[in-house]
Amino acid sequence: MAYTSSTSLSVNKAAYEQLAYFPLRPELYFDALASVKATDATARGTSITFTINNELAAATTALTETSDITPVAMSDAVVTVTPLEYGNGIQLTAKNQATAFYELNPVAADIVGFNAGISVDTLAANAAIAGTQVAYSSGVVSRATIAKTNIIVGNDIRKARAVLARQNVQTFNGLYKGIIHPDAAYDLTGGTGGTNWSDPHVYSDPSGIYNGVIGSFQGVQFMQSPRTPLLLSDAGTNSFTATTTVKSANSVTVTFSGAHGLAVSDTFTLSGFTGTSAGFNRQWVVVTVPLTTTVTIDVTGVSNTTDIASVTNPVASVDAYATLIMGKQALAKAHSTGGGYSVDPVVMDLKILDLLARFTGIGWKHFVAYAVFRQAAIYRIENSSAISI
Repeated sequence: MAYTSSTSLSVNKAAYEQLAYFPLRPELYFDALASVKATDATARGTSITFTINNELAAATTALTETSDITPVAMSDAVVTVTPLEYGNGIQLTAKNQATAFYELNPVAADIVGFNAGISVDTLAANAAIAGTQVAYSSGVVSRATIAKTNIIVGNDIRKARAVLARQNVQTFNGLYKGIIHPDAAYDLTGGTGGTNWSDPHVYSDPSGIYNGVIGSFQGVQFMQSPRTPLLLSDAGTNSFTATTTVKSANSVTVTFSGAHGLAVSDTFTLSGFTGTSAGFNRQWVVVTVPLTTTVTIDVTGVSNTTDIASVTNPVASVDAYATLIMGKQALAKAHSTGGGYSVDPVVMDLKILDLLARFTGIGWKHFVAYAVFRQAAIYRIENSSAISI
């Protein structure tokens, strides 16, 4: 007997879900904190100049009955922001749309809209890290010396809030705003043990909750964003000299000239090998950490392990994050409504330019720029994370 099986007919094809799935969509975070905007520009132009009027010094000397006051002059400062054009798009063909098993236009629109959002927010994030008020977690004195153990702690946040408060920086409804990377948030929320950490639903003013808020701590409301700037990505600036090395079977102990700050499964780079030992010039994974100045690595399969003593400049690979604490008027945003632009990115159909109208598409454009408005209103903490990859 002959059976009509699944391989007998051309109608038996692989099935595809007609719903397109996308990566998780983040919200705008940095753009939301750009509280200074051009709402009353004198005219359209290539740049927008914002004026900051300086305050007068406190008048603490009593007036005398027969003497007049001595007037003082007003003073101001300006911040100039020059917007530029940005945009992206997806080109679609008629044939592609005719043969696809689901509508491509909605999918393309979703992708383009997402791209517009992350692009603009990244511009705002890059401007935010230009602030000049910076501190390094756990007493470190520079970005180059941040070690794996220099994670953000509660005292870093308390200090940031104190600095902003003593400079009379305005809050957002009673709270400063913090933007923190998920890796750093892991350390901060765990390290505080819940002490003085409030979830969003217990705020006294729940209407002030922003996108991505994970809670508040010591007067700072935190938003978590993976686009919080990564200042060093395993950049390996923590440089030491290997003073001694010991080989045992396939394990090598490397002794650093200083505390390396590495943990098991972290990576570091060896350099300085030449000739037949050049194979050691690569990144290694920490197997054990016997001391704060030593690590062991597995050199199975690597030849000339006896030459390991010739290593110079082993480098600890550490991620460094920027945790930003901001008050009102920290960031300024300049944009134009001329030329088809708007306060937000404009999503639009790409013009059909071919004779047979086979090429279509969708894109976005924006004319925008961000800059630090008041340096006193933004405070950056640079730190590592216990779970950085």
